[in-house]
Amino acid sequence: MLALTLSTMLLSVCGYVQAPGAPQNIVVILADDMGFASLHAEHLNSGLPTPSLDALHAQSMSFTDAHSGSAVCSPTRYGLLTGRYAWRTRMKSGIVDKWGPPLIAEDRVTLADVAHAAGLHTACIGKWHLGWHWPTSDGGTTTKPEDVDFSKPIDGGPLEAGFDHYFGDDVPNWPPYTWFEDDRILIEPTVTMPAGVSDGVRGGPSAPNWALDAVMPELTRRCVNYIRDRAQADEPFLLYYSMVAPHTPIEPSDSFDGISGVSPYADFLLETDWSVGQVLRALDQYGVADDTLVIFTADNGTSPKCNFDALEAGGVDLRAHWRGMKADVFEGGHRVPFLVRWPGVVQQGSSSDEPIVLTDIMATVAAALNVELEKDAAEDSVSLMPRFQQQIAAGRLHDAIVNHSSQGRFAVRDGTWKLCCCASSGGWTQPTSEKKALAEGLPAMQLYDLSVDPGELNNVAKSHPQQVARMLTLLRAVVEREANDGGDWWGKLPWKQDGV
Repeated sequence: MLALTLSTMLLSVCGYVQAPGAPQNIVVILADDMGFASLHAEHLNSGLPTPSLDALHAQSMSFTDAHSGSAVCSPTRYGLLTGRYAWRTRMKSGIVDKWGPPLIAEDRVTLADVAHAAGLHTACIGKWHLGWHWPTSDGGTTTKPEDVDFSKPIDGGPLEAGFDHYFGDDVPNWPPYTWFEDDRILIEPTVTMPAGVSDGVRGGPSAPNWALDAVMPELTRRCVNYIRDRAQADEPFLLYYSMVAPHTPIEPSDSFDGISGVSPYADFLLETDWSVGQVLRALDQYGVADDTLVIFTADNGTSPKCNFDALEAGGVDLRAHWRGMKADVFEGGHRVPFLVRWPGVVQQGSSSDEPIVLTDIMATVAAALNVELEKDAAEDSVSLMPRFQQQIAAGRLHDAIVNHSSQGRFAVRDGTWKLCCCASSGGWTQPTSEKKALAEGLPAMQLYDLSVDPGELNNVAKSHPQQVARMLTLLRAVVEREANDGGDWWGKLPWKQDGV
């Protein structure tokens, strides 16, 4: 496979120099639909303690102004694994479709490739949601589920992205409902999962007796076993644990069903915290915690499937003062927890208010492992190492970071200033329609100073035209610094098409 060939050629893409101080192992944990306010240690008024994450927070540096690459799933996962904003690909909005082809190009250097360059074994466990080459019986590929031959290897997934091992269920609320291991289906999906058996579940092919509430415990067990096996073999590793919780289907296992006394979602969030705790416990149990760099974050903000009103009625506030939710260009769509634990390097209990984005994980891991990235890799990634080491830099790590909504609406950050290039939320908070928002007389641009208005309630674009112009220039510089799909890409931006 090309990915394996690429891995063997990495020294021509990434230079590697063995140096003391590099972590032996890397663990990246990505929660699914978990906004910043879900982290109890950062939002004590949340009313829902998360003891494992609170303990990790106490041992870590917390980045309090961290953002997912998008306010929805697939584009953020692409950015984390490539160090590149997903809107530079074919996917200008939305997510990878069911039965869709791979989003990561075969020649794109990934986080797993960087780890390989440093001699680490690599595994992806959990949710993939970046597409596959679904095979047909005649040797072709398809996007139609009825034509998929599930007995054949399924290419284009984690192995082609550079991972040595994959175990997961691809997308927990989408078919096929079965386990994947490496490039194979473990249990042929011979029955049909009815749509709507749990919130968010789409109907389609399923393994017999597939249990939605068994997914989180099995993924957790697989992560623990992977850490055990690598530690016992004295083999350095990178584990990317792509969690399926607390995303729908909201199906806490029996051990957590009803434990919160609030709602099934609150139960599921507690199970998410437990799962993180099991991974951290395994690092301790098998003697590799002191040699492991751990990063915990999430792919986007909290989904409205949590039922914010019901949670708040039960004393649980997962919104704090952030406006919006998953899918939105507002802070609630993409401001996420970001914890970094690295014994002997990162000061325990420290924090940084540096604006960062999840694409930065790629350059950070490369720097930690002393792997030099070429210019055509990880174009939107900046190493966080200077902040880990408490270095006082002359300027910010990023000139600007870009936020992106489910509808493809852009926002740009310049220090504490945020410019939303839309009149709507760009996602699921009303107004969701750009045309309707403009027709109602809402301004085409939204400018907020988050230092005094973190809730994005006071649009000051009209009174700060020079700041708006400056930030549009910054956004254009980010958009145009890499070739995309040719032509006047800046002019093709959705908000430009709306005549703004």
